[in-house]
Amino acid sequence: GVTSSAQTVNLAGNWTYNGVGAAVKSDNILTSVAGNAAISTVENKLDNVFSKVGVKPGAATFAFNNDGTFAMNAGKLSLPGTYTQNGNSVSLKFGKALTYLTMDGTVSSTTDGCKLLFNGEKFLTFTQKVVNYAKKITTSASVTSVANILATAKSVDAGFKLSK
Repeated sequence: GVTSSAQTVNLAGNWTYNGVGAAVKSDNILTSVAGNAAISTVENKLDNVFSKVGVKPGAATFAFNNDGTFAMNAGKLSLPGTYTQNGNSVSLKFGKALTYLTMDGTVSSTTDGCKLLFNGEKFLTFTQKVVNYAKKITTSASVTSVANILATAKSVDAGFKLSK
């Protein structure tokens, strides 16, 4: 989706997960071109990993409450936590299930909702913790291949595409 940071997105409310989102953050045009070529691969591979643990586009939700709490729900998988938002900056802190993992990132508007994007390495850590928590994947080959992609695409941010 097209992103724009000009409009601040208020996260409070219920959102539907539409898949993994990724973006290149670089002033170096060569890095940006190489990164953009890898973006759809990163999104597809992470979508595949998440779908194996029940986090599927249209079937997973995020509920951001006005009291600073949130929950990510996908079938039997429920990942609660707290969040703070200051303009386009956002911080998610997951609860005990993900060993209190904190992810700091940005929220930007898209044509059909928003993207929550975090540092690619931090998002990969989140992905691995979700997989371990769900205990539904017997091999981590998909996660490893995503790690290799993120390692080669410097300055890649990854996260969630959401719509209301």
